[in-house]
Amino acid sequence: MPMESYLCTRLNYLTMSISTKRILFLSLLMCALMLTPQNVWADGVAHVAFWETFNVNNGSGGRDGQFSGSIASSNIHYDIDGWSGSSIKGAKACLKFGTTAVNGSCMTPEIVLIGTAKTATLTFNAAGWGDDSQNRLTVTANEGVTLLGDTEITLVNGTWTPYTITITLTTAKSVQLTFTGKRGFLDDVKVEENVTAINAPTLTEGYYFWPHTTETAKGIITLEPSDSTTVYYTTDGTEPSPTNGSVATLTSNVSITGTTTVKARAYYGEIASSVVEKCYEVGQTVNGIEEFRENPDDVELRVFFADDNEHETRVLYYDQSSNQLFLRENTRAFCIDFGGTTATFNPIPQYNQHVAGWIVGRKTTENGMLKLVPTNNTVTDYLAFAEAVRESTVAPHTIYNEEMNVHIANWVTISNQRVGTDITLSDRFGTNAYDGAIIDVSGIVIPDGSTSLVVAPFTRDYYKGVVYVIDENKEFVSPTSDIEHANVRLRRSLSKDNWNTFALPFDASIAGDLREFDYLNGNTMVFKEATTIEAGKPYLIKTSNNMVNPEWEDVTLKATPAQTVTSNDYSFVAVYSPTDMATDRTELFLKSDGKLYYPSSSGAHLRGMRAFFRVPMGQMARLAFSDDEMISGVDMMGAESDKGEIYNLNGQRVLKPGKGLYIVCSDKALMQGKNKIIIR
Repeated sequence: MPMESYLCTRLNYLTMSISTKRILFLSLLMCALMLTPQNVWADGVAHVAFWETFNVNNGSGGRDGQFSGSIASSNIHYDIDGWSGSSIKGAKACLKFGTTAVNGSCMTPEIVLIGTAKTATLTFNAAGWGDDSQNRLTVTANEGVTLLGDTEITLVNGTWTPYTITITLTTAKSVQLTFTGKRGFLDDVKVEENVTAINAPTLTEGYYFWPHTTETAKGIITLEPSDSTTVYYTTDGTEPSPTNGSVATLTSNVSITGTTTVKARAYYGEIASSVVEKCYEVGQTVNGIEEFRENPDDVELRVFFADDNEHETRVLYYDQSSNQLFLRENTRAFCIDFGGTTATFNPIPQYNQHVAGWIVGRKTTENGMLKLVPTNNTVTDYLAFAEAVRESTVAPHTIYNEEMNVHIANWVTISNQRVGTDITLSDRFGTNAYDGAIIDVSGIVIPDGSTSLVVAPFTRDYYKGVVYVIDENKEFVSPTSDIEHANVRLRRSLSKDNWNTFALPFDASIAGDLREFDYLNGNTMVFKEATTIEAGKPYLIKTSNNMVNPEWEDVTLKATPAQTVTSNDYSFVAVYSPTDMATDRTELFLKSDGKLYYPSSSGAHLRGMRAFFRVPMGQMARLAFSDDEMISGVDMMGAESDKGEIYNLNGQRVLKPGKGLYIVCSDKALMQGKNKIIIR
């Protein structure tokens, strides 16, 4: 206002009447009251969530007016840590991105908004350099963030232009911005939000804690969304405020020694969040597996394992593939199941170790198996695993398969079970090759679904995970594929005083005299020496010692079928399973007396893992180790071998002679060149 006008107005005011002055004052006051709300807090409070100036860069180009030539070759520097990028350089108080051939890219640190609206405004300046046709810039954000505005920009060479984009957080909790382009400069990246209400701080979910001497409940208070707010908290039940309570920082921990309610509220200037509160309680401790079992499911408990003779908690088995630890306390067993979580044991528990200390977790029962599963409070730091011991009390329980339901999570041994009929093995063991086999098994009983139980085999000390049982009196089911490193138990006895026919589905060695069929000489089957037993082949064997239910370790159980060795229509036939022999005088078997016999007309049942002899119908068979060495005692054949072979006077062999005159030729007579004549 010119001085003359001001003086004139001032003089007019002084010459006014009192009433006129009062009216003028009230009018001016009303105008002031009407204007005030429009200028203070009208749109909330501005909060600068992020501002990068690049002013620390002292290169060339950009802000010094240079937009071509050899510019911007220095390293990039930032006001705020946490940027990342490629093909970017420091210019003069700004950033240069990209080249003629390569896109440049830079990404901001994580930017957190404190307002409840979760909206903000991004502003920045950009300019192009060099060829205008290649000057471009694209702005993107992380998932859960939308950008509204010009995000695909063609830059003008040598001209700084301001840009504005609206940011909205839809599902994300923070924003990261990425600037990508060729031949451009970037400066003054600012994210600012209009704050009318702020988020409350975040408290760790209410949980139990367990004092161990002096307990500190760590990580109770965390601040979200940023350190731009000030958080006040109380632990005495009162409301927190700038005049009541303690100030929390981003890394604050509240120390509590008993059941405590923590309240917290965030402030940004005069704007306050709502109050949040959580209750933290001293948790329940149980002693041992038995007390743990007595609690309802889904309760979080601390299980204490005492190092005393009453409990004797031991490690049974740790399955690294499923991250499950099985423990036993006297007769009770349970599983600490870390499967599907990042929880770990350090060091890795070993079989038969003593266990002492405690662990926190949630009690659950899954298909009959008692489990402790991890919670936010689960750590293994307070579990002590002592050196392994060898007391007999940690041996597996020998049970029948119908008792499995009372031994879930426990270590057991079960014998003579047929896989798929009597028992099921855990898939994690890779035991499909055992389907249909008879086995002895030692392992942990675990549930498989809601109704069935399986055994997860493992080998410890003298207890083999799986022993393949071959029973001479039961059907043998060949594996679908070779089983390497198998343990085998044969249910059969071999006498050292007799020749035995023998066959096995795996390669083996047995001390004694071993022979295999070589060739046929007339009706004599000649056998030669053999050194080892090959899977599937038939043999004659006389062992060095009596053998009862022999066992083999670490053999390859083969899918090879039982074989037949043939020479000139005479065969030596191996069988794995019990077999009914033909009664048409084409098949013979070797008895313990060392003689060959036809089966009787009612049939003969040959037990498994043996061999029999197949000959042309009605023909004789003799066994020899060479052309001139008969097997001792093996010189007769046929169901009537004690009478010898019968011929009529025309030299024709007769199987069922009637009345008349016949010649009997026994093998002994043949060997001595003598015959017998009988009359019927």
